[in-house]
Amino acid sequence: MKSDGKLEISGYVNAIDRYSKELYGSKGKFIEKVAPTVFQRALEKARNVDMLLNHDVRRKLASIEEGTLALKEDNIGIHAKAVISDTEVIEEAKCGNLKGWSFGFRALSDSWQDDGSVAKRTLDDIDLMEVSLLTIEPAYIATSVQVRSEDVEQRCIRDKPDKKESEMEVENERSLVATKVWLLKNVLFS
Repeated sequence: MKSDGKLEISGYVNAIDRYSKELYGSKGKFIEKVAPTVFQRALEKARNVDMLLNHDVRRKLASIEEGTLALKEDNIGIHAKAVISDTEVIEEAKCGNLKGWSFGFRALSDSWQDDGSVAKRTLDDIDLMEVSLLTIEPAYIATSVQVRSEDVEQRCIRDKPDKKESEMEVENERSLVATKVWLLKNVLFS
């Protein structure tokens, strides 16, 4: 925690040249990786990239435009550093409930290989729409989240979720679906 009550979060949104977990799309089951320099080129083209919570456009946490988000690609992957003030996300961080990162994009160029087991997709060029901090499991396992603290150690133990928390999880899932539908209608098919 910073002295102003904000939280600094950093980590790798995605590691380049490493495959995702199995995904499902119009071509069926596949795994996916991002080629080197794809994120760097996407960042050079982007006017702004927002940081969201769980891909929910209603939960903007930071942005490049506002100076609260920095993104860069290095030899490992795309690294994010953000300062956030959302109290719910700060509480999730304190409780250790942040699971990783993800990114929203539009594929401009990709290549496919099919070796008979599972199709393999390589993203060769993308428009980077957003990066998301996740409280759900990421599609790529090579993500990391670090919460920076100024010499303060904090521990949090979560009790079994009560009925209200379970209802909130259902609402969060509905929100995620609504966001995906919005992205499909307004970004992918526009």
